[in-house]
Amino acid sequence: MTYQFLAAAGRTSVKQFLFAALPSFSRFALRQAAADGACRVDGEVVPASYRLREGQLVEFTLAPEAQRTILAEELPLDILYEDEAIIGLNKAPGMLVHPTSRERSGTVANALLGHWKGENRRPTFPHRLDRETSGVLVVAKDAQAATSLAIQFEQRKVQKEYVALVAGAVTEAREIDAPISRVGGEEPPWQVRSEGKASLSRLRPLGRQGDWTLVQLEPVTGRTNQLRIHCAWIGHPIVGDRLYGGSEEGRLWLHARRLTFAHPRGGQTMTLDAGMMQINY
Repeated sequence: MTYQFLAAAGRTSVKQFLFAALPSFSRFALRQAAADGACRVDGEVVPASYRLREGQLVEFTLAPEAQRTILAEELPLDILYEDEAIIGLNKAPGMLVHPTSRERSGTVANALLGHWKGENRRPTFPHRLDRETSGVLVVAKDAQAATSLAIQFEQRKVQKEYVALVAGAVTEAREIDAPISRVGGEEPPWQVRSEGKASLSRLRPLGRQGDWTLVQLEPVTGRTNQLRIHCAWIGHPIVGDRLYGGSEEGRLWLHARRLTFAHPRGGQTMTLDAGMMQINY
């Protein structure tokens, strides 16, 4: 099956454009098909890294079997905001954003289809949160909104604020400038490495919580597991982060508190605020 789209304003890569425009396909399937020459822009085969310009015709061919059906489920959602273009959620810890090959139910995507039951809508996720991370998640309700938000995230125009409990005493604000790369065959796979991609986080202490410190975090770049990796690298792993050396007290104590972006329709600045996480230990 061949899909056709017109690129919207703002420069974004073919890869990010396809992730936003075809949310019901796995990202692996999209990457693999693009690598095999399935994507054309204005009639020419292009790599996934190609930067689109407004008005270009994007054609993408993908086998129908790569698409999986997402079932609608009536699950509780903490809705912060909703209009015709977007919906903002306070995602609960422990909830996957999108189904995987192993888990097809109980996700945010399943819950949104249940919420929109009877409407011809499919959720598009311009960003994700780890399963155990709670907090603000903005979801697009159509392709136009998805493309606008994807461009904003890729161009780092979205302001993201997290809060976390970290081990030990953090007494002053600091920037954490440490490159991150994927290390094949090792656990965890994403680590600080000199050959990695530039990665910058900002950290500010908010107050002590016993043997831990409540901190505000800003991921200036958006690498996989960036905040978790950076906190562990400076010797203050996030509480509950077993993958990166944190203690085993309950959940991963990382919470996406605020997200500020331009509304994909009118362009007005919007801030979605999930408030502080409820700390029970």
